[in-house]
Amino acid sequence: MTDTPSDRPPYPPQPGQGPPGDYPPPGQAPAGGYPTAGYPATRTRRNGMGTTALVLGVVALTLVLLLLFSPLGAFLGLLAVLFGILGLMRANRGEADNRGQAVAGLVTGGIALLVGVFLTISIGTWFATHVNDFNDFGRCMEDAVGSAAREECANQLGRELE
Repeated sequence: MTDTPSDRPPYPPQPGQGPPGDYPPPGQAPAGGYPTAGYPATRTRRNGMGTTALVLGVVALTLVLLLLFSPLGAFLGLLAVLFGILGLMRANRGEADNRGQAVAGLVTGGIALLVGVFLTISIGTWFATHVNDFNDFGRCMEDAVGSAAREECANQLGRELE
């Protein structure tokens, strides 16, 4: 079938009208008609704070368990606690519907913050008390000639750290 002027409709289709069986989305009125039954118009939920709290809390807890990254994990835990509090405030006002994520982020962030601060202080204290032992080990390794002398330096460091 060719597209000749006699085959075309005399008027262009109105916006919202499509081929037969094509219906507008729920809640939207078809051209020249009443709105169709469907979902009522709702406000957009702002769930970013709770989601951010949960992600930061899980990442912070993971970093704290890696011991070397405890200070970074403690900092991210603090951020997770702050975002969790903000997310809970939004959920209480009805602006967000992810209260569970905000609570989970608050809890994981709080645990990461407490454990991270404890580990950072304890590891820092341990290194501070043994800094002279490590300096002695470094001088011993510089002066050592041969593998037997280096092994003796390692044994001496092991005795000092006990």
